[in-house]
Amino acid sequence: MKSIILGLMVFCLIGCSAGGVDEGSLKPVNRALNVKHVCVKGSTRGAPDQFVANLKTSLKKKNITSESIANAGEAKCDYILAFGVKGNRNIVAKAKLRLMEVKDQSEVGFVLYVRKGDEKDRVAEVGLQGQTDTMIGQLFKDY
Repeated sequence: MKSIILGLMVFCLIGCSAGGVDEGSLKPVNRALNVKHVCVKGSTRGAPDQFVANLKTSLKKKNITSESIANAGEAKCDYILAFGVKGNRNIVAKAKLRLMEVKDQSEVGFVLYVRKGDEKDRVAEVGLQGQTDTMIGQLFKDY
């Protein structure tokens, strides 16, 4: 009986400490779309100071070029990477990235990132660039 209770407690603690990309809500971008360029759009209020620059660097590592836009109307891209992010000046606490196809306004990729549990220790080592690399790496994991 004790081993069952102990096992359940360990399972609950592991589940509560898991951080990083939420695998349950992850929708990776299909490689067949062959995304080569995206427009980056989102609110930087509440975001780390260098979030957009780090996001663009992460995209470049996947051989995807990018440009920043203020609103969707000025998009000269086939895809828009929309983001919402909360954090402090140096790190992300929570972020949502959504890749939208401009022509039919459909979502072609989504990732939710949460910094908690074990992820907090990892972020202390890799910093903001490591966080954006993780987000983009999962969003474009088939690339």
